[in-house]
Amino acid sequence: MSRAGHRPSAPQHTPSRAGRDGRSSDSGLESRLPAADTPGAFRAPPRGVPSTMSHSNRSIALLLLIVAAALALTGIREFGVPAPAAHPAFGRGPTVVLLHGLGSSAQHWLPTARLLARRHRVVLVDLPGHGVTAMLEPFSLERATLALDLALANERGPVVLVGHSLGGLLAASEALEHPERVRGLVLVETALRPQFGAEQRTALLAALDQDYQGVLEAAYQSFGRDSAQGYALYQEVARLDPAHVKPWIRLALNADLSERAADLAVPVLAVLAERSWPQGEPWAEAAAELGYARVPQMRGMRIGGCGHFVMLDRPTELARAIERFTAMPAGEPVAVLR
Repeated sequence: MSRAGHRPSAPQHTPSRAGRDGRSSDSGLESRLPAADTPGAFRAPPRGVPSTMSHSNRSIALLLLIVAAALALTGIREFGVPAPAAHPAFGRGPTVVLLHGLGSSAQHWLPTARLLARRHRVVLVDLPGHGVTAMLEPFSLERATLALDLALANERGPVVLVGHSLGGLLAASEALEHPERVRGLVLVETALRPQFGAEQRTALLAALDQDYQGVLEAAYQSFGRDSAQGYALYQEVARLDPAHVKPWIRLALNADLSERAADLAVPVLAVLAERSWPQGEPWAEAAAELGYARVPQMRGMRIGGCGHFVMLDRPTELARAIERFTAMPAGEPVAVLR
């Protein structure tokens, strides 16, 4: 979550502020054949000795070899982490991968995605625990990053990776762990560091257990451009299994990539609403609050007239920003204001 999404009750890694002194943020499985000394394991007969292995046993051994090869190719061997569901790609051109945030869905990206698809190949990916993507158990940022990496491994080359809110935190983690997969990173309403102090985080987590629906409603109402949109957003996240939502909220409240951000080897564009980067605030100050200060190749852009869900409120402006960045990700080093 970032400052635009971290109210005292906010569960996202989005930028939002709860006052000047209380910035808020929304924030494998290795397959192997039995060892030779294992009972029932297949052993080749000594040279010169006719094989007595049945046709059935040979079929089983062949099947095991095929499964082992398939696991090695797909990456499922990596600690049993399933790749997240990627929707069918559409459009032609440089590949842009869009990752939604907590309680959101790939549908929220469609207004922006349709515009991007005129000149780009667009891939929509669901977070673990969202859409048709299974939740990770146990859950951690590291395992979620591995799951995303398995999805990106299917791409033919590095992509421009775009993440909204908590999806941006995951996208940044992927760029840190696997820079060869990413040629540019766009973080929409994302913070790379916690936006609450330790006491506030403790209070929020306690409130989450005592009044889960109340915390969600307050948070998502604050994310909307108006109360109607905020309530609609709340209804969407409320339909999800709390056992899938709470681990993401805990991650949003505690994950900190701000120090590791110095190791980001790709250009980064932060797209922020005014709630996250207010008019009149210097970019250096906003960048420090959001955890961007140490990013080597960093640009910031403000889009006005929108809530936390920029892709819903200002899809044209956001698509243009992504298009410009995709064309020259190492371009304009100065913050751009809109």
